[in-house]
Amino acid sequence: MPKFTCSCGHDMNLSQGRPDFELALIPEKRIEEIADFLASEVKMTDEQFFNMIDEVKHTVYRCPVCRRLHVESRINKNHFDTYALVPSPQ
Repeated sequence: MPKFTCSCGHDMNLSQGRPDFELALIPEKRIEEIADFLASEVKMTDEQFFNMIDEVKHTVYRCPVCRRLHVESRINKNHFDTYALVPSPQ
C-alpha cells in the first residue's frame, strides 16, 4: 500500500484514487495559457488538458492532522520539501 508519512507521524494512504489531501500546485501562467486555449476556436482534448498541467505541476500533500505542506521537487520526483505553519503572534 503506497503511503506518505508526514513529519508529525500521520500516514496518508495514496492507494485509493485521488485523496482530498493530494493537491496540484500549478503556475498562474499555465492556467492563463489553458484559459486562452479554451477560449480559442481550437478544440482541446482531455489528454491535451492534462498534459499541459502535468508538464508544470508540483504534487502537494497537505497533512489533514497538522496541515503541513509537502511539495514535490521538480528536479527529484522522490523528494518533498516540507513547510509547517508558523503561529501568528497574538
